[in-house]
Amino acid sequence: MKSKQYFIFLALSLLQVSCQTLPKGVTPHMATWLHGEHTLPSSITKSGEAERYKPVYTKTGMLDNSKSIIKPGTKVPAVIYMHGCAGISNEAYNYKNIMLSQGYAFFMPDSFARPGREKLCGKGGMNERVTMRQREVSTALKELRKMTWIDQKKIILMGFSEGGNTTDSWYNDDFTALIVLGSACTNSGGSPSAPANVPVLAIVGEHDDYRPGMSCSITRTIGGSQSIIIKGANHWISHYDETKKAINQFLKTCCG
Repeated sequence: MKSKQYFIFLALSLLQVSCQTLPKGVTPHMATWLHGEHTLPSSITKSGEAERYKPVYTKTGMLDNSKSIIKPGTKVPAVIYMHGCAGISNEAYNYKNIMLSQGYAFFMPDSFARPGREKLCGKGGMNERVTMRQREVSTALKELRKMTWIDQKKIILMGFSEGGNTTDSWYNDDFTALIVLGSACTNSGGSPSAPANVPVLAIVGEHDDYRPGMSCSITRTIGGSQSIIIKGANHWISHYDETKKAINQFLKTCCG
């Protein structure tokens, strides 16, 4: 009986969240930042451990409440990670661990913090979703630009699947480099939209469920740019050694 009551309570809780309204002044794309999963590497925290960073919102706007956990006078490179169409998954956490191990602060907006946001994996409307997700990127980048403890010369945009489409469609040089995962630049004419001076790493599985045998066409060579197809892999590529090695090497080449 207790088990049944628990699941009823859980269902009602989830329904309440899905129907929630945002606080006054908080737009849907701001909500994705506020309710995202942001993690700081152990190299800059007072505890010497990786720690969650939680932004806060007040009547005066977004506040940076990092002083209590960050060593004073430190600078850290950062990555904005855009998750896939199903939301924050094990794939996202695997990429988080890769980036934390390289000393990057990992900022992951949660697109499903938008009230009424649906999972549309494998369905149409990708152009509209990419536009929506890029608003989330802009909001996150705006907040990072305010943080004095972020190395502003080393901010990377990284995305998987739907988030990969969001990344390879980014058309200006706001970021030091781009990392495209599980995407084939299908919304950007087959090649990354970023200017030629922006390094781009693209990785996709040979048997990707959505893009079989396809990858971004990358002709630029700056900063170790390349396109990699992992043999035998499907859409989920974060656990492959080739993926980890490629990302780690790219970070050294593109971003020092």
